Amino acid sequence: MGYLHITGGSIRNRKIIGPSGKNTRPMQGFLRKTLFDLMQDDMSNRIVWDVFAGTGAIGIEALSRGASQVYFIEKDPRMGAIIQRNLTLCGFEKKCRVLIVDFFQIDTLLSKMNKPDIVFLDPPFPMNQAEIIKKMYNFKQLFIGSLIVIRYPKFKDLLSVCSFYDIKMLRTYGESVLAFGSFREGFNDG
Repeated sequence: MGYLHITGGSIRNRKIIGPSGKNTRPMQGFLRKTLFDLMQDDMSNRIVWDVFAGTGAIGIEALSRGASQVYFIEKDPRMGAIIQRNLTLCGFEKKCRVLIVDFFQIDTLLSKMNKPDIVFLDPPFPMNQAEIIKKMYNFKQLFIGSLIVIRYPKFKDLLSVCSFYDIKMLRTYGESVLAFGSFREGFNDG
């Protein structure tokens, strides 16, 4: 089992538990720090969704920076247990819900979740990121006005297939692209 470090906020430099094996590839510390630096957004009182949460590092970074509530969405029960342990280690368990569910089956839980201010999507690179954004767009009323940040591999073209996703900023770091955007209001998808 490896360890990750929180890069900012109230628990900066705190170690959290990382995954063992190669099935989960957590976002590197410098990239998590860069992500939050680029946002230049005060996390205070923000509701955050960490989708494809893995270790929970992104959501824990948001909590460390003042987010009021984080939903961790992860389908692997083993990773869900690691997220729960990390939240306990950091003292954030009362500000969170860990949902062990496949993102593509989340429809039934949406009514029990608060509308997010910020959504972080860090799906496994082999997944089709465009399909994930399209799934979210099916519930666009829930996400209108939310900042949606997605990490995807630089060899994939998210822009041409998701014209309803308005990208405000794009940054490439090694093999990763960070896209910061939101759904277009009034977009005619018919």
